[in-house]
Amino acid sequence: MSRQHDIQTVVARIGAVDCDRLLDAMHAEGWNVETVESLEHLLAMIDTGRHHAVVLACDEPDALPKGPIYSLMSFQGSLSLFFLVPDRSAVLGCPALIGATSDQIHSIDAPPDELVNLLKNELRSAELQRPEYALLCVDDDPEFLRSLEHFLPQRIEEAFPRFALDFEFSTSPHEALKIAGEINAGRLAVVVSDQVMPGMKGVELLTRIKHTRPHCQRVLLTGHAGLDDAIQAINEGALDKYFSKPIEQSADFVTSIQRLLREYHVKVSGDALRHRLMAQFEFIRVVSAAHSLASVLSVAAAFVYEQMEATGVAVILLDDNEFRVRAVAGDLPSLPEGTVFAAEGSLSWWVLEHRQPVVAQSEADLPSDAQPAAAVPMPRIIVPLIWGETALGVIGVAGREDGRPFGRDERMLMSFIADGAAVTIGGLKDREAIEQHYVNTMASLMETVEAKDNYTRGHTDRVMELSVRLATLAGLKGSRLTEVARAAALHDIGKIAVPEWVIDKPGSLDPEEFALMRMHCERGARIVRHLAFLDGARGIILSHHERYDGQGYPNGLKADDIPLGARILSIVDAYDAMTSDRPYRGAMTSAEALAELEINAGKQFDPDLVRLFLTIVRQPEPVAAGAASEQDTRGNGPRNRPPNGQRGSVRGTPPRTPFLRRLRRYRRYVPRRRPMATTSPPTASSASVAGSGVSRTLSNWTVLASAPLRLCTCMPRWPGVLSVRPWAVWAV
Repeated sequence: MSRQHDIQTVVARIGAVDCDRLLDAMHAEGWNVETVESLEHLLAMIDTGRHHAVVLACDEPDALPKGPIYSLMSFQGSLSLFFLVPDRSAVLGCPALIGATSDQIHSIDAPPDELVNLLKNELRSAELQRPEYALLCVDDDPEFLRSLEHFLPQRIEEAFPRFALDFEFSTSPHEALKIAGEINAGRLAVVVSDQVMPGMKGVELLTRIKHTRPHCQRVLLTGHAGLDDAIQAINEGALDKYFSKPIEQSADFVTSIQRLLREYHVKVSGDALRHRLMAQFEFIRVVSAAHSLASVLSVAAAFVYEQMEATGVAVILLDDNEFRVRAVAGDLPSLPEGTVFAAEGSLSWWVLEHRQPVVAQSEADLPSDAQPAAAVPMPRIIVPLIWGETALGVIGVAGREDGRPFGRDERMLMSFIADGAAVTIGGLKDREAIEQHYVNTMASLMETVEAKDNYTRGHTDRVMELSVRLATLAGLKGSRLTEVARAAALHDIGKIAVPEWVIDKPGSLDPEEFALMRMHCERGARIVRHLAFLDGARGIILSHHERYDGQGYPNGLKADDIPLGARILSIVDAYDAMTSDRPYRGAMTSAEALAELEINAGKQFDPDLVRLFLTIVRQPEPVAAGAASEQDTRGNGPRNRPPNGQRGSVRGTPPRTPFLRRLRRYRRYVPRRRPMATTSPPTASSASVAGSGVSRTLSNWTVLASAPLRLCTCMPRWPGVLSVRPWAVWAV
């Protein structure tokens, strides 16, 4: 405000509340303060339109009547409104205050200086949106026009100190039409015209102005001879008021103009209120349609960006002692999504700490004890996201294409959006916390199962990490990325129902054992079927052993019929299995495992995903020969090797040879009949047996032995195997 003593405020004390310290602080600022003790008196007082702010202090907010409070809130487009209550957190469900935003409700016990500063900030934003109206007076009598110019502006300005008023005077109706056309739409509030003028009658002038300014209030001045025309114009809706000339009671004339100006202001304010309410309802609709935290944040940013016609919008959430930019709409190159900055000392932290929005038109309007996280355009609005007593973050709006400042209407809309978003975000964060608790509980159960076996310990963590990396590279994000992460964490949960002796068996699985093992996919899907938030992950768990060529299980899905998450998990699961020591074989190197993935791309695995996976994990093979240990290419540290360079498992698996390596790829998962044993060791002459064209069907797998059958001296020392070492015949 240009002069402190021009500020007119009302403090309403409802009940036994002590506002003396606040009144003293407001008087110290030089404000004109009036006090009332009833809602009826308060409404009658602010209806005059003279006041800038209202502070309503109440000791029992639940006892406030809804009707008068709703009437009071209807003035929000014209004045600043604050409520002081004993406990601000207790009024969230108060029926009368349900339409108030969180930044309008404060504690009675708050320091008076703090409340005065809040009012100052609010009045500053109100000043930027100060109602601006114009009044046009037309009369071909210059002397009468000068008399109007002498007393009318002063009387009107005294009655409406909050309005910025312009007065235009013209002696020509044609010139008046031109002036009316040059005044911005919405500013022309009242037109006063004489009836009898050369070139155009007053009724015609007012009718033509009505066509372009339908809400404008129109007043006709006429003598007795023109009374019939005035009555007809009123009946046709062209006039709102008429006066006979000469005007004998100037006070009545001024009072009528004041009333017409107030009515026009109510119309304009009502239109702005309806526009804001429509925006609020639309925000509720679009946010209600979002079902995840990521989508709510994205929708909120996009909605604010469109409504505010801003350069950019950012939704920033608090995470421990840091802020993280979670969603961006528009152009904010200095504050991209994913940006992290320290909370303490930042402007966002100041907004949360003081629980009040910041409306700044320049750097000088920002709090002096807070630093912006990045250089973003002006003007700015930053509103807090607060759910109950929990500080969640802020929504920041920066810049405007046309350079217009942000005013009271924008601040009120942003406060409503922030309150609605905070409720949704807080609820979703709680829901996601509960969901994650379920996932963590089941994952902990999986880790307990894995901990029993040295060979699978850490398998789930590694698979989850690589699955998320591959899914991100494949373009998944948001809820779909979360589905992959959760499916990876729980992909083997069905093995809880598989007998431990089957899981730990050091040799090949027979058909019955393999049938038990392959059921873990379906059992895992059944375990999570009652958790709705795992619907997407359930399909991945069910299908992560499907093959790209349709030869997998449990449903024989093929190519793109397999969920994308399952195709991702299949690759990562196989890679980690190949590069880990197992009871039945030693670990492959990363290069060997990647080579196997390439060989089976298009058969077992999605070829496009295999190519992406290679870019993630392919690293040079270690070149140090004969070293006691080598670096694990998965980043898990040195891998233990058997002594003397032996490449078998520490549990005594036979050394791998190129000839056996290709067989043992599938040995864990492909059922075979028991090896054919001989009663005596073979002789040198029996080292090769002609067997070209032999075909043997083993369960659902066919081994074509087009090469000669060879005898291999594989002598396993696995626990539980007969002490007699069998000589095995393998199809190569």
